[in-house]
Order: sequence, then structure tokens, then C-alpha cells
Amino acid sequence: MFSLSDAQLVTDPVLREQIEQHPRAQELLRAFLYPYAAPDHDFLFKGGAYSKIRADEVSDLIRGRTPVLAVGSNRAPVQLSRKFTHQNLSDEIPVTHGWLKHHDIVYSTHLTGYGAVPATLAPSPGTRVRVSITWLTARQLAHMHVTESVPAHYSYQQLHGRDLELDCGVRPDHIGMYQSVRGHVFGHGDIYALSAIRAENRRYPVKAQWEIMVLFAKRAKQAMRAEFILRMIDDQAARNALAGQFTIK
Repeated sequence: MFSLSDAQLVTDPVLREQIEQHPRAQELLRAFLYPYAAPDHDFLFKGGAYSKIRADEVSDLIRGRTPVLAVGSNRAPVQLSRKFTHQNLSDEIPVTHGWLKHHDIVYSTHLTGYGAVPATLAPSPGTRVRVSITWLTARQLAHMHVTESVPAHYSYQQLHGRDLELDCGVRPDHIGMYQSVRGHVFGHGDIYALSAIRAENRRYPVKAQWEIMVLFAKRAKQAMRAEFILRMIDDQAARNALAGQFTIK
């Protein structure tokens, strides 16, 4: 559950009021608050909660697990809880943090089933972006594939670890990652980074979640209102019709 006070993160006053007063406010907050709040330190997620872990504890906790890059909501406890808690598998997941060179975290050109515009990774020479790594068991990884809609929305790929610097000092040779199959170019070469993710020497302009949603509303020739997002949540065909590389006129 989200707090209605979190709607203050939507800086457009008209849209914010629509969210606060709507009977489906929780669904709207789930869409507009993506990629969700997350601690900026290594932690162990378990049972819907998390606890901070020290660098000297990491090696034991990650042994036998697969490192998977979390560029969007998978770094957030609220999303890990939604995906793994109450499933018929362990929800104990170590999450480590660091910096990835020559890349940035940008918006994909598709909408999720819960109405958010999700993240993907893009090359960005000279940029250094804050990233998270989830360390998954084989069963957890298989379940994560399902939650990421592989292969319909994302492909599972391997990224070389040479550009990754984790705070804990661990240096994996390769990292799994989910890469959008819809792409991340919004037309005329436009690529937009997530304002919620820290980066240095950014090449791409940043947008908040609600601002990137405006592009989808324009493509659908509709006003950016709460009802537009709810229609996208309710209507899979409408979502699919807006997905993929496009130009806003």
C-alpha cells in the first residue's frame, strides 16, 4: 500500500489532485511512483522487510546465486515483496549497490500492465549510473523471468562486469539483465533517463514518471489525466498499440 501523501511527488498540481481524489488511487500511485523508493545501501530482503548488510557479510549471502542487474523497480523492497513474498519459494534476496560506467538507466517505449513506463539500460559513454544487483537462486531467477514478461517485453541477456563497481568490492565477471525488446528511442533519437536514478555526466535529458507518461498520452491523442493511465491498465490492446519506437507530433 502507498500513502496518499506520496502523490506530492507528482509535481503537476492538476494530475496530483486527480490521483488524491480518485477511488483507484492505489493503482495510480503504483503507476506514477515507479521505480519506487529504495535504500541506497546493501540489504537483505526477507519476509517483506529488509535489513542492512555489511560488506564483509556479502560473500556468504551471495554464494551460489546469480547476479542480476536491477535498473528499475526490482531494486525496491515494495516490488520485491509484490513479486516474491507469499510465493511458493524463498523470498530471501541479497541486494547490493554500486556504479555502472558508460551506461544510463532510461525509459523503455512500452507501458507495463500496471500502467508505469518501465526502465531499461542504454549505452552512454562517459556516464556513471547508480545501479543495484539482486542475487537470485535458480528458482527465484525463473520466477523473475515470469514477472518480467520474458520474452514478450524483455529479453534476458548477459552484461560483462568490467564496468561495474560494487560498494562491497565484489566483482562478478558477468551480470544478468533484462533488456527491453521494445527499445528506448522515442523518436528523432530522443532518449530519456529516469530522474529518480542518480547518475554522473548524463548525456540524456531526464524525466519523471508522470512526464514520460505525457508522451504516451500525446501519441494516443489524449490528455494526460488519471483516466488515461487507468485505461492503459485495464486495456491490454490499448497498451500494446502504444508500444515501440515512435515519434510524437
